[in-house]
Amino acid sequence: MRYTNHRFSAAPARPSTLVIASSLRTRPSVLAALLCAALVGGCATQAHGTRETKAVDVEKVETPAPLPDSADAQFHVMAGEMAAGRHQPGVAAKEFLEALKTAPDPKLAARTTALALAANDEDLGLAAAKRWLEIEPSALDAREVITMLEVRKGHMAEAYAQCEAIVGDHPGGEADGLRHVALMLAPEAQHKELVLALMQKLADRHASIAGAHYALGLVAMRFNDLPLAEKAAQQALKIDPKSSDAQMLLAGIEVKQGKLDEADRTMETVIHGAPNANDLRMGYARLLLESQQRERARKQFNAVIAAQPNNADAHYALGLMALEDQKLDEASAQFSPLAAKGERRSEAAYYLGRIEEIQNHPEKALAWYAKVEGGTQSIDAAVRSALMLGKLKRLSEARNLLADLREQFPTMAPQFYAVEGELLMNAGESDKALALYNTALAERPSDPDLLYGRSLALEKAGRVDQSEADLRQILKENKDDARALNALGYLLLLHSSNLSESKKLLERALELEPDDAAVIDSAGWLQFKLGHLDEAKSLLRKAYGKAPDPEIAAHLGEVLWNLGDKDEARSVLQAALRESPDHQVLKETLHRLDR
Repeated sequence: MRYTNHRFSAAPARPSTLVIASSLRTRPSVLAALLCAALVGGCATQAHGTRETKAVDVEKVETPAPLPDSADAQFHVMAGEMAAGRHQPGVAAKEFLEALKTAPDPKLAARTTALALAANDEDLGLAAAKRWLEIEPSALDAREVITMLEVRKGHMAEAYAQCEAIVGDHPGGEADGLRHVALMLAPEAQHKELVLALMQKLADRHASIAGAHYALGLVAMRFNDLPLAEKAAQQALKIDPKSSDAQMLLAGIEVKQGKLDEADRTMETVIHGAPNANDLRMGYARLLLESQQRERARKQFNAVIAAQPNNADAHYALGLMALEDQKLDEASAQFSPLAAKGERRSEAAYYLGRIEEIQNHPEKALAWYAKVEGGTQSIDAAVRSALMLGKLKRLSEARNLLADLREQFPTMAPQFYAVEGELLMNAGESDKALALYNTALAERPSDPDLLYGRSLALEKAGRVDQSEADLRQILKENKDDARALNALGYLLLLHSSNLSESKKLLERALELEPDDAAVIDSAGWLQFKLGHLDEAKSLLRKAYGKAPDPEIAAHLGEVLWNLGDKDEARSVLQAALRESPDHQVLKETLHRLDR
């Protein structure tokens, strides 16, 4: 079986267009207009299929609570700390909430709310956030949590009251407060009708403010209600004809309507004579990217560079686009100057490391990852450093690095254990990997990352029934875990005659993850087993084009050989073997076919 869909997959993935778009920085007023399109998939963090209210503040979850004066409150705080240490955020939040009854500490209230959300207990989170607001009436974060949770409960009046308070108390004024509310509610697509009604009520209440209609338009555009979005944008422009935010919103609507020439004209009107023309072009390019208008976006980025040759964001965007297109030299040319200086240093170093990784240069990749300091990619860079150390057969260094990461970020320990298990498996240390997973699962018995990793170690050890049991346990908790569906389908394909269940599992995995190379490969190998060689070849070529993995190469070579294309089969296998000379499946396949 293969590792697939792992958070820190060893396969160097290319950035998607949405990743490129969301990585671009623009001034706040433009950013508001752009995020509505970026949020197509929602901003709420996904945790094993459960939607969280907002990204949990790790510091608030892990920072020890202050010890109150009251003996009763002290007891509950200490009990909460013990529960937090055992990775029981819900129990910890309940204890802290008890302490808050007699110890009104805003920091403790913030931590209680964060822990409740980490436990995905929305009722507890709502109670904690309400207590937080009682203690600290100016706490904007508390109001945000209450608003989101009341929306999910369908409580229009309660949510509206919080929104009005956010608007009224916002330090930037009513218009900024309305924009804040719009961005906060935009991810709640499951509650579209209530959210739109809420935004319409706010727009009616603040009808004389252009920003109110602009905020309504943002949310309407997010929910793809383009007629309402256009009407709101036009109303904002009627009140304030010079509003660049409303004009950009209108351009975004025109892009989504496919009126690209009109959108270009709208934007040129906005940009003409504007002191922040480059910022506006960057924002428009992002809108175009989010609508898959890559060449038009590229044109805008190049226009920015023509006017401002050292614009780091434009070079960074073009580098990401080149990387997505697998134009590695072009991507390196864009990233290299950025890695030398400026705010984009760490991000550019990260992607230069990914490029070296794609080219199978682990030493060079490791050197670049060492230059990633802070930022959103810092943890991934550290994990990828461990993977590179594994490739260089410096296994003890890699394991020490992952142990340090577990100590620094205990809430992410399962992912780090899974990566360490992968390294041990790749090094042929399947017994040690199995022992590692057993140790980790003793602390977190139902963690899907750990169960998945252990299933692979068990399969490697020949304990297929136990491997199958772990995968079925994952699917019992989440029947649409594409990674487990693929792994179980592939396991059955290799070790049983139950092709009908294997086919059902793999078809569902492919439905959920149609672009995942490992899933496509499994589907292709199923077709080979079923005797459908042409269909198998088509799928395996697609998989190999997405990820030149040695096992996929072995499958493609085998199918080509059976179709009579022996020269191409040898070419595919030998090329893969040059990149992965120690890969046992590749060596066995080439030896068996070419003897």
